[in-house]
This record gives sequence, C-alpha cells and structure tokens, in this order.
Amino acid sequence: MKTRKRPAAAGFTLLEVIVVVGIIGIFVAASYPSILNTMEARNLENATRAIQTFLQQTRNRAVDTKIIHRVRFYRSDSGQWVYDMEAVEADLATRTLTTAATVTWNRVPGAPRKAIPPKFPVTFALPADGSDYVVSFSAVGTIINFTTALNSIILRSPKLDRPGQMDLRVLNLFLGGSVQYLKQKS
Repeated sequence: MKTRKRPAAAGFTLLEVIVVVGIIGIFVAASYPSILNTMEARNLENATRAIQTFLQQTRNRAVDTKIIHRVRFYRSDSGQWVYDMEAVEADLATRTLTTAATVTWNRVPGAPRKAIPPKFPVTFALPADGSDYVVSFSAVGTIINFTTALNSIILRSPKLDRPGQMDLRVLNLFLGGSVQYLKQKS
C-alpha cells in the first residue's frame, strides 16, 4: 500500500505573523515623532497663512469700497489673541476721513472674527492703539500706519523649538500693503 503525501496547509504560522507585526510596530514607533513634528509645522503654517489671508482680504476690501479699513488684534476675555476687520465711519459724500479726533471704527458686517491658536506665542511689532495692535489700509491699499520698525507679526511653536527646526513663522508688512511670509529658526 502506497501512502499519499498530503499537501502542506496554506497560510502563515503564528511566528511569522508576530515577526511581521513587530517589524511594523518598530517602523510606526520610529516615525511617530516625525509625524507629530509635521503636524505641528502644518498647524503653525495654517495659523500664519490665515492671518496673511485676512490682511490681504482687508486690504482688498479697502480698495474696493474706497474706505479705510484695518485689522485689529486684541486679547479676548479668555486671553486668546483675536483679530477683526473694521472700517472707518467716513463722510459718505467724499468717502474721506473728516478729522482724526472723530474717527469711529465699526466691525465689518459679514467679516469673520478669527483667533490665533493659544498654543502659538505671538510677537507683534505693529503700531498700537491702546492695548490693541492695528494694521490700517488706505483706500488705495497702502498701509497708513506703516513704520519700518513696527511691521511684523511672529508666531512661534514651542514644540518645534529644537536645533535645526524652523520654529518661527514671520509676516513682514510693506508700505504698499503686501505681506511677506517667512520661515525662520529662533
């Protein structure tokens, strides 16, 4: 009587599965800090780009309406930095400011109120209006309150504050109303 050989069972052994899962676990553990670092850098960039976009929208609105507009940065009741778009109350016939003493700023209806995430410390080098920082755009789009010493907004990420890391995002403002975005090391 001849014996027949049975074909080997198809599949993986338990040992093979454990080895593969272990290798995958090592790769995930090694790449996890890099993934977190990338997410933090993206969040910092998004917060900075949102401010840049808001400044450009305010400038465009000032040019379109021929009314002076500004972005006002201030602390909310919770201590978080918030920014709004405001327009000056102007003489509707001439659409010019009457005198500096009679200027009244009103929040622009429909313009969203934005906030800077509290996890990013902010440094303002902008002209101040009391405890607020402001960037005012003329009807032709130039920055009215521009000074060379007060023309930047810097956001920093403490999580990216390591040697070789670009942990700062800088917005430099120019007299003509343009805004430059930079990545820097602290």
